[in-house]
Amino acid sequence: MDVKLVTGWGKNLVLLRHILNGVMIRKLKNIVIRLLSTNIFFDIYFLSFLQIKILNKLRGEKKSVFKIKHFNRLNPAKKILDGYDYISKTQNNININIPNLNLYLIENALINSRSSAIIKGTNIYYEAINNNERFNEGYIERHSKKIALVRLNDIEKIDEGFFLAGNGSHNWYHWMIEILPKMMYYQSDQTNYILVDESCKYIQSMAESLRVFTKLLNLKIIYLNKHKTYKVKKLYFINEVNKVIFNQFDSKNNHFPLYYYRQNSLRSMALKFQNIYFNDNFYPEKVYLERKGSHRIAQNQRDLLNKITDRGFKNIDLITKSIDEQVNIFYKAKTLIGITGAAWTNILFCKANSKVIIFMPNNYKAFSFYSEMAEMLSVNLSYLYYENGDNEHSKSNFTIDLQQLDNFLTTEND
Repeated sequence: MDVKLVTGWGKNLVLLRHILNGVMIRKLKNIVIRLLSTNIFFDIYFLSFLQIKILNKLRGEKKSVFKIKHFNRLNPAKKILDGYDYISKTQNNININIPNLNLYLIENALINSRSSAIIKGTNIYYEAINNNERFNEGYIERHSKKIALVRLNDIEKIDEGFFLAGNGSHNWYHWMIEILPKMMYYQSDQTNYILVDESCKYIQSMAESLRVFTKLLNLKIIYLNKHKTYKVKKLYFINEVNKVIFNQFDSKNNHFPLYYYRQNSLRSMALKFQNIYFNDNFYPEKVYLERKGSHRIAQNQRDLLNKITDRGFKNIDLITKSIDEQVNIFYKAKTLIGITGAAWTNILFCKANSKVIIFMPNNYKAFSFYSEMAEMLSVNLSYLYYENGDNEHSKSNFTIDLQQLDNFLTTEND
């Protein structure tokens, strides 16, 4: 037999063996990854820690697990306001316990601009409103009741700053009601650096609203990239001024409370913006908040527009309006109508005794937080519920009952 031929076969067999070994290793690796990707160890910190360490090695990722703790486990640097109780009429008359409002200082904290959870050491701190709250936002990939899995890519260092971001920091409601009010309690002797989500740079109304608090102060605004994790040497932050549950583990069974508000904070925010932006320009007394090119649009939108136009309402799309226009639209309107959404944050600017009608999906009746706000601001708010099945509140396949709307408007005019 030709020696060269034998040698060639030998090399091919060696190559085949390497290929098979490689295939087997990849298969074994995939099996291990599938096994370790289950949640079987997720509530046991030590085992989940090992689980993620191995997965990081196999996948080339940078993730870690942290033990979930409530903010009340931290020692505050300063108490700002005492907490108190109040009865929430919109939540089955339950007693709401609002916690103390505190200033905290954490050294070497990890943050992400789209998460209200803050990491210190092996713990991640979050102020949950009830044990059904789910907060896998920003750098939090998922979490149980005890353990959170966090992505730690692109860690950037910052010396110090006041944290003015968190869950929904790119959303008008969460920004204006939950996050920006913290500036009312900010003191410049803490730090001159304000840490905000990058949306404050690109969304005009958010940028303008931030300047309401910062324009007279010598402050440095640091815009945080939503994809990055930041390690802050000295992080100042204030716990929740006002709060709405961000998401739920079990969305079909509500655990109360779902929200709370500090009335003085709402009234103070309203007064500050009204004093700055009020002008003598004409704005309509009857306003319909129209949604264009967006989600949550009624199937009978055309008939709805005809109906309210006949009733003397002016259609306004708030996306096209500056902050001063938004303040004046709501302040000068006697009646406002529209589909539920973040635009209704602006009832903050309504005069006392103005009237509001919000179209609301009937499977979200428990989330009457705008009613809670309205009551504290002396605004008369009603909901017109529409059939939504089991759909999310953002869906557009719904119809507004125009006869019911007629009845509402007739009652409002009586």
